[in-house]
Amino acid sequence: MDKMNSEKTPKRNSIWFGLCIMLLINTIQPAHAELLRIQVDAGAYDRQHTVVHFQLPMDLEQGIYILLRDDDTKTLLQVDHRNKGWFILDALAAGTTTRFELTESSPVSEDVLKERTGGAGISEFSGASAQGVNAQMDSDILTFSTEMGTVLSYYHGENDPPAVLDERYRRGGYIHPVYSPSGQVLTNHLNPDQHPHHAGIWSAWTNTIFEDRTPDFWNLHFNSGRVDVDSLLHSWNGPVMGGLISRHHFIDLSGNDPLVALNELWEVRVYAASTQDDVHVFDLTVTQTTNTDRPLKLPEYRYGGIGFRGHSDWDDQEKCFFLTSDGLGRDGHATRARWANMSGYANNHLAGFAILGHPSNFRFPQTMRIHPSEPFFNYAPTQLGDMEITPGVPYVTKFRIVTHDGEPDSKLIDRLWRDFAYPPSVSIIE
Repeated sequence: MDKMNSEKTPKRNSIWFGLCIMLLINTIQPAHAELLRIQVDAGAYDRQHTVVHFQLPMDLEQGIYILLRDDDTKTLLQVDHRNKGWFILDALAAGTTTRFELTESSPVSEDVLKERTGGAGISEFSGASAQGVNAQMDSDILTFSTEMGTVLSYYHGENDPPAVLDERYRRGGYIHPVYSPSGQVLTNHLNPDQHPHHAGIWSAWTNTIFEDRTPDFWNLHFNSGRVDVDSLLHSWNGPVMGGLISRHHFIDLSGNDPLVALNELWEVRVYAASTQDDVHVFDLTVTQTTNTDRPLKLPEYRYGGIGFRGHSDWDDQEKCFFLTSDGLGRDGHATRARWANMSGYANNHLAGFAILGHPSNFRFPQTMRIHPSEPFFNYAPTQLGDMEITPGVPYVTKFRIVTHDGEPDSKLIDRLWRDFAYPPSVSIIE
């Protein structure tokens, strides 16, 4: 009996020793295992309150996550419906890198954020603002705001034209109003006295050839074409950004029956406020595809594409001013530029917005239509010659819009353009 017990003792000791080792390992391991580590490279430019986005290597539920930076500061990561991660890099010097790690595989709620920050919530995190971006929807309009105020509204339904305008002008699928950080309205629409077909920020082609017809989708009063909203596909809020995705139809009215010539997808992203820069920032990406096996041909013309109409007070050309990235004003018409700013006085308040073009845009830097006397701006690649949108090849245009009060700050706009055109790179660290 004693011999049998003595033979079992080493086995029992071995089991207990293994259990103790496992307990010790579990005790000294971190509470959350590292799920993902990324490296962000500033590249050639200093970064400040810069939007960063990257494709996640694993599937994560849409929502809010916490990134821990290598200096132990915490940053909010917003994961969208396409499994992309978005966050705001508060600062990073040119030529340097920084790393972040993600330790949780499930999004955190606002209550959890408040619990972890002692009630401070989103404002406790690097690069985040107290409110983030909020979206409010009514029957026709979707409006986005940040802690600095309302940024813009988008007509996902129909507008309500004044009695002096007929039903041709009842439409949606455009942005208006756009606001400065102080709340000054910057855009205009449905103006009976000045181009009522101009609608805030909108998209249309003017001089076109479709099959054997020549519809004009820009000038609604010609009754040969129009652009209507089809549906609002998606909208969202978030601590980093809010936005929408909508579909529009370019309708050829010049034949016997209405025919959709182009399908258009709008994606708008409104970013969390930077109180240090005192600007609103949002992106507009427009993707156009043919609806038939025929191209939409776009002969050389002075305007067409995505238009921008300024405040009605700016109809007085003495109250409206332009500035391009090359330092030109209204004389910048038909020149090429990385960005252009339109601003003016309304109610004795000076404010405006800059339109930043992306290097991927066709014929970048694109030529501009700057009206000689009215508050109208348009990047018009057709000024350089004929072009066409062909079946199977999406035509994509990207802009970043920056609204401001007072005079435009060229250095700030240049910095924001570099962030847009050449953002920091993100690498997944194995």
